[in-house]
Amino acid sequence: MIQTNSKIYYGWYIAAVAFWGYFLSVGTGFYAFNAFLEPLCTARGWTRTDLNLALVIGTVFGFSSQYIYGTVLMKTGVRILMLAGSATAGISFIFIARVQTLWEFYLFYSLLFIGNGAYGGIVASNAVNNWFVDKRGKAIGFATAGMSISGAILPIVALLLIQDTGIENAALCIGLVMVSFGPLAWIIIKDWPEDMGMAPDGLTINTETYTAGQIQIHVPPSAAVHTEWNLSKLIRTDVFWKLGLAFGLLMIGTVGVMSQLKPRFADTGFSHLTAMMMMAATALVGAAGKYSWGLMCDRFKPKRVAIAMTIANVLGLSLALVKNSTAALIIFIPVFGFSMGGIMSTFPIIVATLFGRKNFASVLRYISIFLILQMFGYIIAGQSFDITGSYDTAYHIFIGLDIVAVLLLCSLKN
Repeated sequence: MIQTNSKIYYGWYIAAVAFWGYFLSVGTGFYAFNAFLEPLCTARGWTRTDLNLALVIGTVFGFSSQYIYGTVLMKTGVRILMLAGSATAGISFIFIARVQTLWEFYLFYSLLFIGNGAYGGIVASNAVNNWFVDKRGKAIGFATAGMSISGAILPIVALLLIQDTGIENAALCIGLVMVSFGPLAWIIIKDWPEDMGMAPDGLTINTETYTAGQIQIHVPPSAAVHTEWNLSKLIRTDVFWKLGLAFGLLMIGTVGVMSQLKPRFADTGFSHLTAMMMMAATALVGAAGKYSWGLMCDRFKPKRVAIAMTIANVLGLSLALVKNSTAALIIFIPVFGFSMGGIMSTFPIIVATLFGRKNFASVLRYISIFLILQMFGYIIAGQSFDITGSYDTAYHIFIGLDIVAVLLLCSLKN
């Protein structure tokens, strides 16, 4: 017989730390760009395409490092990665506002992405995945909501800090907060519930146990035996290619839109503060989307949830293309925000569902490489604005890519 412990399950503390890790890693490497983009262009004489290239380069290094982190965490756990990553990222963030040349900016932005990947991304997802099975969608949905919550809070905080203290001091304040994450994670994070005499999802066990080392834990029948997935086996499956490519294409549009959504709103006539608030509202709705889509994955087949999410994303992007309509733009915020929010919560859930909890890190380190495709979102958005003076062309491209993603997800088989 399996019972639920009345106390707060320790896995939720792990999820809370992952939430904060996602908040800082995605917020500083992605959303804060909305606040620093225009001030840096004005102060340094750089173009939006110049700064978008930093995101492209950082993305290449950041996602390339995910394979390394996936390999390392299987041997050392996540604590050492979170400690070193937050220190590297925090120091790098401080310096990106102080450099005077583009090559220095690209260098520290790349280090920012590399550091952020060591306490967000696959590392944070793995920390949560290890502690949940039946409640995996809810837990990962909660943790990844930190990404979107950061979009609702951090750009506004950064903008106010920039206005009150200047670019350099704003980056210093944020960077020090990032460095402080490492010690917090070191204290709280534990790799497996089994290491603490617990079972996944906060269950206590009276019967049907087995010995794992010295600990008695419950094992669901479906998890008693699991298939090992290495790269040579993965690349021979359609699931690997279709799933990875589908989410890679979805992320192109997501980062292309969200990294420069505040400038887009401002370009349509809204004040800088109003535009930032609208971008923040979109990100806040995205946080609700992350949790909601994750929760739906616990109740329905994750594949069907992802298809519905992608169709909603297409609808949201289409609303942004309606000319001279404030109403359409206002509706865009909840529709696009809610749908795009689910992309990075459903992705790890589907991976864990298809390949198993024990194989999560080993599979995700390979399939996450597809997410490097998101770097084209920055290029497409930047070039669209610099060439045409508008982001409309980029949005049309993003809609086309989302349609391809829907087709790939529909053809996905177990």
